[in-house]
Amino acid sequence: MTKLHVEFIRLGIAFIVFIFIISLLFLHINQVQIQWFNTLSEVFTIPALLLSIAIPLWMVIDLVKKNIADKPIFNLTFFVCVISILLLLFAIRFLN
Repeated sequence: MTKLHVEFIRLGIAFIVFIFIISLLFLHINQVQIQWFNTLSEVFTIPALLLSIAIPLWMVIDLVKKNIADKPIFNLTFFVCVISILLLLFAIRFLN
């Protein structure tokens, strides 16, 4: 697996976590009750939290090792991760 494949995999995982957080917040704010999504969100909340913390750490380690294949993909992934973390902090702070 090349460095570029790793960058795209990391971007895909970060984007999936971002979409999960956005949809969860959207349904919570609009008070939509979808039973299958509530069950699914209970199962995937802890892995989403762990991934939203682990991906930036993985990125910083790769940045220190100078193991980056494509800088724009790296920057986009980092931006998506930061937005996801900020949305999680918003949800913890204001929606409880």
